[in-house]
Amino acid sequence: LAKEGFPVRIHVRRRGEGKGLSSAVLLGFDLAKHGVVLCMDADLQHEPESVPAVARPVLDNAAEFTVGSRHVGDGGLGFDWSLSRRVISAGATMLARPLSSSTDPMSGFFCLSRETLARGKAAANPVGFKIGLELAVRCGVARVTDVPITFQERVAGESKLSMKQNVLYLRQLLALYWFKFKLTLLALAAALVAVAYLAAQKLLG
Repeated sequence: LAKEGFPVRIHVRRRGEGKGLSSAVLLGFDLAKHGVVLCMDADLQHEPESVPAVARPVLDNAAEFTVGSRHVGDGGLGFDWSLSRRVISAGATMLARPLSSSTDPMSGFFCLSRETLARGKAAANPVGFKIGLELAVRCGVARVTDVPITFQERVAGESKLSMKQNVLYLRQLLALYWFKFKLTLLALAAALVAVAYLAAQKLLG
C-alpha cells in the first residue's frame, strides 16, 4: 500500500506493549498522528467504504463519538447469523443500553477525537473486546451519533467469542455501571438502609 502511494503506517506490537484487542486499540490511538481516531475490524466485517460516513460527524464537530450501527437507517447484516448468535447479541446489547445512547453499543466500529479520548483514557480498562463501549462511558460522551453500516461476514480469521469473553464482558459491564451510576447506587443503598432502620425502629418501638 505504501508503494502505491497510500500513507500507511504499520506498528508491530511488542510483547511488553500489552495483549488483547482493547489494549491494541489504545496503543494504536496513542501512536496516531491526527486529531481524530477511528477503530474498525480488520477482518472486513466492517466495510472500509463506510469509514468516511462514520468519521464525518466527528470531523464536522457534530458529535463527540460516532458508532457504526446495524440498527439505524439502512444498516443491518450482510449475511445470515445463526439464531444463537442473534440471541447472544440482542441480550448483550440490552444489558449495555443503559450505559450508552447508541443503538449498537457493542460495535467495534467507532470514531472520536483525541480530545474526547483524553477525558477517559486513563480510566479505561484495556481488557476485553468492547473497547468502544468502554471509551464511550469512561470519556463521558454526551453527543453520540449512530451511522448505519452493513455488518458483513468475516473474510479472514475466526470469532473470539467464548465463555471466558462472556464472563469478561459481564465484569466490564459491572465496572461501567459502577463508574457511571456510582452516586445513584450509593444513594439507593443509603435509602434502603434508612427504610430498613425505620422499619426496625417501628417494630421494636
